[in-house]
Amino acid sequence: MHYIFWTLIAMSAYAVMVILLKFSLRSIPPEAAVVVTNTFLVVGALLWAIFRGVKITDHLGMNQPTLLLVISGIALTVAIVSQYVALSRGPVSTVYPLFGMNIAIVAVLGFLILKEPISIERIAGVVLAAGAIFLLAR
Repeated sequence: MHYIFWTLIAMSAYAVMVILLKFSLRSIPPEAAVVVTNTFLVVGALLWAIFRGVKITDHLGMNQPTLLLVISGIALTVAIVSQYVALSRGPVSTVYPLFGMNIAIVAVLGFLILKEPISIERIAGVVLAAGAIFLLAR
């Protein structure tokens, strides 16, 4: 299926998850919430790999792609733990717009590091997105 379809599913599911998570963090510590939610993530990912017939170990080795995957896993862990702690301490209407700044950061890194196409329209989009997120977080 088209990547836009999958992006819309991800966006919608993530939005629902954040609201439900905020409710649960009122009485459950973020450490417990991270373990529970990410256990479902790991089990779901394993079931998906099995269903698709992907043998995970066939794609890993002592090489740069595996190292980059490990480093991205560490970054994801820091991001998720930080996000849960922030949500447990602050209003979702501030935490998530600030978290949304990753949109602008990822776009800029895509231009600079991945050499993705850059245009005046894309630069304007990044600036407008950053401005909108700044206004939402106030």
